[in-house]
Amino acid sequence: MSKHPFQVRKLIAKLKDYGVISLTKKRGKGSEIILLKPETLGSKKGPTFPIKNHGPGTEISFQVVDAILRRFEIDGNEFWQ
Repeated sequence: MSKHPFQVRKLIAKLKDYGVISLTKKRGKGSEIILLKPETLGSKKGPTFPIKNHGPGTEISFQVVDAILRRFEIDGNEFWQ
């Protein structure tokens, strides 16, 4: 299990496979992106997690990625493979 930082765009793309969506669209540099795992399809209710976004190449540390996985109850072993 090799843990490594993710670029924001790659993290969001990988989380989509687990049903997590991004609520905030391109708002410019310095904005936060709110991640949401909807309770039901099309819902805006469910657990959320804000992540920093200083451009599409912003790196998110593996510690933050682990926190996101815990928040959304995603199996870390499966995610990191």
